[in-house]
Amino acid sequence: MKDPADYREIYRRHLREKYLKTGPDKCFHHCKHIDTRLLLVKEYGISEKTSCGVPQQDCFMEMEHMFDPDEPGCNSSKTVVLQGCPGSGKTAMVHKFMFDWAAGMVTPGRFDYLIYVNCREIGHNGPLSAIDLIGNTFQDIKEPILDIIIEYPEKLLFILDGFPELPYIFCDHEEDLSDNPQEKKPVESLLCSFVKKTLFPESSLLITARLTAMKKLHSLLKQPIEAEILWFRDAEKRAYFLSQISGANRAMSVFYDLRDNEHLDIISSLPIVSWMLCRVLQSQDDEDKNLMKSLNTMTGVYLFYFAKCLRTLKGISVWMGQSCLRGLCSLAAEGLQNRQVLFAVSDLQRHGVGIHETTCDFLNHFLKKVEGDVNMYTFLHFSFQEFLTAVYYVLKNDNSCAAFNQAGKTWQEIFHQFGKGFSSPTIQFLFGLIHKGKEEVVKNVFGRQVSQELEEALLKWTEIEIKDKTSRLQMEPVDLFHCLYELQDTEYAGKIVDHLQSLVLLQATYTKMDTLAMSFCVKNCHSDLSMSLKCQHLLGFEEEIHMSVFMPSSMPTASNVSFNHSFQLHNLYSSQLHFLCQALRDPACKIKDLKLIFCHLTDACGRDLSSVFDTNQCLTELEFVKNTLDDSGMKHFCHGLTHSHCTLQTLRLYRCLISSDSCGVLAAVLTTNRCLTELEFNETKLEASALQMLCEGLKHPNCKVQKLKLCGSLLPESSEIVCKYLASVFIYNQHITELDLSENPLGDQGVKYLCAGLRNYNCKVEKLELSECSLSAACCETLAQVLCFTHSLTKLLLINNKIGDLGLKLLCEGLKQPDCQLKDLALWTCHLTGACCQDLCNALYTNEHLTDLDLSDNALGDEGIKVLCKGLEHPSCKLQTLWIAECHLTDECSGALASVLNRNERLLLLDLSGNNFKDFGIQMMCDSLIHSRSNLKTFYIDTDNLCEATMSKMEILKISKPGITW
Repeated sequence: MKDPADYREIYRRHLREKYLKTGPDKCFHHCKHIDTRLLLVKEYGISEKTSCGVPQQDCFMEMEHMFDPDEPGCNSSKTVVLQGCPGSGKTAMVHKFMFDWAAGMVTPGRFDYLIYVNCREIGHNGPLSAIDLIGNTFQDIKEPILDIIIEYPEKLLFILDGFPELPYIFCDHEEDLSDNPQEKKPVESLLCSFVKKTLFPESSLLITARLTAMKKLHSLLKQPIEAEILWFRDAEKRAYFLSQISGANRAMSVFYDLRDNEHLDIISSLPIVSWMLCRVLQSQDDEDKNLMKSLNTMTGVYLFYFAKCLRTLKGISVWMGQSCLRGLCSLAAEGLQNRQVLFAVSDLQRHGVGIHETTCDFLNHFLKKVEGDVNMYTFLHFSFQEFLTAVYYVLKNDNSCAAFNQAGKTWQEIFHQFGKGFSSPTIQFLFGLIHKGKEEVVKNVFGRQVSQELEEALLKWTEIEIKDKTSRLQMEPVDLFHCLYELQDTEYAGKIVDHLQSLVLLQATYTKMDTLAMSFCVKNCHSDLSMSLKCQHLLGFEEEIHMSVFMPSSMPTASNVSFNHSFQLHNLYSSQLHFLCQALRDPACKIKDLKLIFCHLTDACGRDLSSVFDTNQCLTELEFVKNTLDDSGMKHFCHGLTHSHCTLQTLRLYRCLISSDSCGVLAAVLTTNRCLTELEFNETKLEASALQMLCEGLKHPNCKVQKLKLCGSLLPESSEIVCKYLASVFIYNQHITELDLSENPLGDQGVKYLCAGLRNYNCKVEKLELSECSLSAACCETLAQVLCFTHSLTKLLLINNKIGDLGLKLLCEGLKQPDCQLKDLALWTCHLTGACCQDLCNALYTNEHLTDLDLSDNALGDEGIKVLCKGLEHPSCKLQTLWIAECHLTDECSGALASVLNRNERLLLLDLSGNNFKDFGIQMMCDSLIHSRSNLKTFYIDTDNLCEATMSKMEILKISKPGITW
């Protein structure tokens, strides 16, 4: 028997020979132009390791290091998921990894064997076992090595390429899974058993999946490493074209023709598109150049490929070529419905596609033989099968073509197949094919007219789907955007987007193509929209001079381009927000509320945002969430805010990183901008110097800010001095009506400094929030003086401060003064007891303005509430809402509360939730409400564990007081 090392070398040699083979069906020449750099994708929550939870810059890792041990000498199993959109090169990346492993260039000593499984190819099979999959991998090796392979499972790497977009979440039950390598299971169950690690738990996994499969895959995975395949960068694309198109001059001519068309330049960054273009543009004529100028959608590129193949065919007539293509359409559709990607010669013949010498050259543009079986074929790329399926449905109603009678499902069924909806490439191609400008091309390529009935049905059905709230909630807006972008109908796109009302785009990653489609739809909306965009991983934008791109002094043509031409460096800056801002600059765009999450506001981003305010008069609210705001970016952004056309009213910064210098630039905006009325910093830490500059801006007579919020943004060491700065603002500023300083460690002394400004006759603050500000009774006398002196303050929130009974006693002295205008007082969680209720009661006797009182989460107890109820029954009491949830109340005080409900006609809301009332007390209060003239509209009380009699009493109350809510 051979040594195990010999078997390993036999397998490595087999892989090297396999992947060194070249041929016209290889999408990537030796895979050598694939960038093995991957973007690590994580769902970032609030991170305590990074300031304000702002994520750091993108984290990349080379494919060769994905399976490196976490610690030296530790080879624990890992699960790595490579995700990406169709055509991004997932399979090619895997093939390159396998070749490099076989050549000993990656993970040396980590794995003995790689078990490659093409999930699409086995999807049509019946039940299989794990041993079957392993055996298929080694069927070309004439050696008995199966027992050797599974002897050391920790040295195995299973590669599941093209994990299916599962129709539903299954394998929830243990019996659906397998832990026996010999047991045969349905393909889906077998794959789930690998992913859930019931099969070969010690082994590692490498899974490739489309983004549409990730949601359901997440439910099966345990602590995976997720990485996204990156599209071609300019340098890689340029090198690829030079390697694939014969002649450097011709290659560079094609490359620069792409760059003439911004949309095609973006689309061709997808590796499959670059491969298609290189394959058909080995010879390029003027017609090709003109066509390339108009290519701006994925559907257009695929049509161009098929048209070019038909235009250059040899040995057969155009009619026969069109007939072959129509046969491929019905073959593709049938295969997609049956989850079949491998086709026998008999399958092709059944669809009218003959495999013979005269057609082989033509069919080689679309099909390839399956390795190891000369009688089996598959499409060169799965997206070809999806595109041709879409063509099948576009032409399906043409009864003159017998080949189209094979597949039975409607396009609506394809839409819902596996729950993919608008994310299905087939559906996106459908939208592109019904575009008016594509009808003639489709007819010339496939020899049949586009179905007008399909066009009408698809558009009408889409409107119905979008209007349905359930469908909208299940849909990713960016998938819909791609469909509308392929259609290229601006009026229809605006009509559909208007139905969405708000756009929430929170995927982990977005490509340049995603933002292009997004921009197209956003700029065509007609109604006011709110938009939230997670900008952490906007792929394909490079915020730097492209050192690899050399542009000639004049745009090259086929006649003057030379690879040795003396190029000059062309500076190209690309902002992640480029296309979004392009849409916002459109006068028709109606986005009124924009939230940018995880955005790095660089110099270029700042420029793009600044340019929006030159023309946009609809955007009134802008929020940065967990952003890093560079000084240069803020400088450009703030310059835009000073533009005469700028109508921004609200600017919010939540958990952002911003310097003092940038705050100074923002402060200068306050002196000129007359529209900005709300400025909010929430958990955005600001130095004292930054706040000092902001306060100087707020004091300027041109400043129109009315709402100022600095929640959780003051540093402990500077809180007191900042209160002094703020106090000085109110001497000059008569516009600020709301001040929110909650969640800052102001302390009693800080509030005393602040109150000096609040007492100034120029101060017009109506709402003051000092919740969670480390306050005690020591500052309450000063606050009471504010209540006496200012006629503007109507709302005071002191939630979660330890003011205690003494503090409330001091506040009540202010409440009793005739000049006090306070209407709303929130004292939730303020360490109060029943002893304070007499002071509150006395205040209610005299105060005729207080209408809303929140005493929740204080230990008032039954005796305290009994005292308070006397004040509530007094004729002078104007209270309309009373919140006394979680105040340690029992049935003992229910009589006093029932009396209030019977006599007080002003009380509209009473919250008694979180207390310990039983049936007796609740029945007493219900009886009082039933027989009184109470105007109570909202009554919150716990209804768990109540007897039937009490529930009946409550039903009677609902009938007698139909307007009351619980």
